[in-house]
Amino acid sequence: MKRIFIIAIGVALAAQISLAQAAQGSADQPQTETRFAPGTALQVELVKTIDAKKAKAGDPVVVKTSVELLAGTTVVSPRGTQIVGHVVAVTQHQKDTPSTLEIAFDKIQLEGGKEVPMKAVIQAVSEPTYSVPGDYGAGGNQGGGSSNPTSMGRVAGGGNYPPTNAPGGSAPNAGNQGNSGAGQGNTMPANKPLTTDSQGVIGQSNMTLGAGPQQDSLLTSQKHNVKLEGGTQMIIRTE
Repeated sequence: MKRIFIIAIGVALAAQISLAQAAQGSADQPQTETRFAPGTALQVELVKTIDAKKAKAGDPVVVKTSVELLAGTTVVSPRGTQIVGHVVAVTQHQKDTPSTLEIAFDKIQLEGGKEVPMKAVIQAVSEPTYSVPGDYGAGGNQGGGSSNPTSMGRVAGGGNYPPTNAPGGSAPNAGNQGNSGAGQGNTMPANKPLTTDSQGVIGQSNMTLGAGPQQDSLLTSQKHNVKLEGGTQMIIRTE
């Protein structure tokens, strides 16, 4: 009986050691969840028009990346990956009351349906690279320089992607803009793409960009309702 008791204790101790080793092994495994380094600047395009005249707090704000996201040489997420945010607050223009649109970004949707939290603010905003109304679509290939992935380049990084000091190689190739509308018939010349160094509102004199009260982004217009057309270019910066 005493021998059986000793054997039982030995089995129990062995099981505990195995569980401890398994837990330790799990803790030692590298984290696979991808995170953005704070201060990373990303080139994105607005998927759907947002108009302060119609928008309301809580409405989704969806942008898509204009470049591939890399971790080393591995494509973590292809061009066109969606980053999702929401309208925090909105006011319409009335007499002397300016129109405002406050936006916060919350998460990025990676391949396979995985969602990763991502806080970001708008660093720069400009008109779409193309100029034909209604031409914006899933492919985004309507005469705009940013539609060509080879002219947009890639954003590369190491453990975190992309790097905080994303170089000019992650920015559009401005030299490809001159003939982007050639041969399109009714297509007007494309607007110049933003780069990761761009700041503020570009090409829209009646709108300003600043920090919102909740550490988000605040667009303001003194004369008109704030309106961002589908395809609007943005540089967003992770927090």
